[in-house]
Amino acid sequence: MKSITALLCLASCLILPLSAKDDVPRGFTPLAELKEAQTKAGGRKLVVLVVKGMDDTCPNCAAALENGLKAVGSGIVKVFARAETIGKVDASGFPPPLQERIRQNFTTGAAVTFVVFNPDMSSIIAEATRKELQNDKKATTEFKKKVQEAQKALK
Repeated sequence: MKSITALLCLASCLILPLSAKDDVPRGFTPLAELKEAQTKAGGRKLVVLVVKGMDDTCPNCAAALENGLKAVGSGIVKVFARAETIGKVDASGFPPPLQERIRQNFTTGAAVTFVVFNPDMSSIIAEATRKELQNDKKATTEFKKKVQEAQKALK
């Protein structure tokens, strides 16, 4: 069991190494740069907001992140925020569905949430939490299916 935990921790470090800038994993846009992310989406790519708690040593979170990233696949714009600080940001310039979702709060600590938006961020396509992504294959498959259907509709 210890070796599996160590392996998951190592995998999370290799898959999502954090940059020094804003504690944001490589390949993600910080929430503070949401306008740039929306520009990248260009009306043709979905936008996924990944909200993660501050506990970067949690093997359960690492598994959820890995499963969530596999589920959303490539060709999607990824935005990152910390659960502990997202509620403190000035959300007045954010699209209404994101403002509403931020008001609902996110679980902090050892937590991960994926929220997938359409390209203009006018609606939420799918959402999944660590509990669903970590080890609920059925829920992960349903999440992946919703994302894939939305991506197909954009083509």
